[in-house]
Amino acid sequence: MLSPKTKYSLINAKQYFEEHLCAGDYYSESERVLGQWLGNGAELLGLSGRVGQEEFLRLCDNLHPQTGERLTQRLKTTRTVVDETGRAYEVANRRIFFDFTFSPPKSVSIAALVGNDPRIVDAHHRGVEAALRELEQFAGTRVHAGERMTDRNTGNIVCAIFRHDTSRALDPHLHSHCIVFNATRDPVEGRWKALQNFEMLRARKYVENVYYHELARDLKQWGYQIVNHPRGDFEIQGVSPELCERFSKRHREIDQKTHELLAQNPQLAGGNVAHIRENVAQKNRARKLKNVPQATLQALWANQVSETETATISALKHGALLTPDESKAGDALAAVTWAEEHLFDRRSVVLEHELWRHALEHARGQNITLTAIRQATRDRDYIRGDRGPFQITTRAALEREWVCLVLAIGSDYLTNGSFRLFIAFSDG
Repeated sequence: MLSPKTKYSLINAKQYFEEHLCAGDYYSESERVLGQWLGNGAELLGLSGRVGQEEFLRLCDNLHPQTGERLTQRLKTTRTVVDETGRAYEVANRRIFFDFTFSPPKSVSIAALVGNDPRIVDAHHRGVEAALRELEQFAGTRVHAGERMTDRNTGNIVCAIFRHDTSRALDPHLHSHCIVFNATRDPVEGRWKALQNFEMLRARKYVENVYYHELARDLKQWGYQIVNHPRGDFEIQGVSPELCERFSKRHREIDQKTHELLAQNPQLAGGNVAHIRENVAQKNRARKLKNVPQATLQALWANQVSETETATISALKHGALLTPDESKAGDALAAVTWAEEHLFDRRSVVLEHELWRHALEHARGQNITLTAIRQATRDRDYIRGDRGPFQITTRAALEREWVCLVLAIGSDYLTNGSFRLFIAFSDG
């Protein structure tokens, strides 16, 4: 799963580094979480390897991590909002950073941490890095030209990755916080500017499926079998739903708190329940437990697993490995064709990364590379629009739209100008 959040408060952002990112959801003084820099933007700033506190906090302050000079232009740091009672007050206007959190399905965390399979932890990290490289391609910035405002793709981010392995309830919960700072270098203007994340958020499901695909490919190579779910994720076959539920205490707690809140405030039931649930999760966090070493966690988890379940997980870990000869390479073109039929059956214009997303989901775990999927769409005879980035259509889809238009309003009402506009779009 990929969950994005935005940090506005400078004080909270600094506390987030010390008390959450570096400490995880439990901590021992001798077991600190070490962050890692990633992104073309990070390289441009001379950042690599381990994340240092001074560098991180300077970026929170919108300063160059090496020189301490202001990084991006800051025009306005607060804005006035009015709450439900009519009271006006000032809130932070500048986004400090975006927290993109990647987490695998619960059964994967159980196999990795309870089953003690470090290969899965490494696969998770590789999948996160691959997904972030894709996310970076959609980074942009605002361009002001008089009263006109547009977006420009920059393709670079400054990201710090922190990997954790528990929930606040101390259940096994492998996940990585990917802190993307609100700064990107505009290659045209040659300066650092605020990051425009609109296209990054639109590509969220594609990026999530890149992570899932890379992770699932490794799992299947090691002999694990996966079961895809209609909601878009997957689980490891053999890790029972009962065990996943047992190690989802935090999830159940949030669900219960959300249910109680909606029962007490029925007027909220028609709102965005997912947003309400997220707020409940933020406001009802248990305090971190100090001095909980990894060995104590392993014992805690082992006490919640029966002998039969332990034997089952161990058998999954030692499944038959697939050699390159046994792993049949999938057909990238077939996956893309399936995605085309799925998307263009309902719509005339789609985003190209939507095709990549559905192709990856359809071929999840197969020996198909992301490069092959992308090349398959580049080789197709798509018509690429200039009204927005990444938009594509097909001649068949345009012809279908034209027939519908003629049937709807009649050919007598179609002007020559409308016809010329249609032909121009059809010719790309």
